[in-house]
Amino acid sequence: MHVEKNVYDSLIGTLLNIQRKIKDKVNDRLDLVEMKIQEDLTPMEVGKHTYLAPACYTMSKQEKWVWLNPSA
Repeated sequence: MHVEKNVYDSLIGTLLNIQRKIKDKVNDRLDLVEMKIQEDLTPMEVGKHTYLAPACYTMSKQEKWVWLNPSA
């Protein structure tokens, strides 16, 4: 039961880009760049902040709204 909940939370957190649940961090992105895999996901430094471009599996705001409100 707990394993199922943890897998569900991780999957939904990643798809909906929920910051406290997401499993896509800066170090993960840097590893992808080092392995020369998906170099378009390279973290960008903007001032003192690091910006992560949304991955292809992350839902947009409109997709989230449609998914969470299917009857609308």
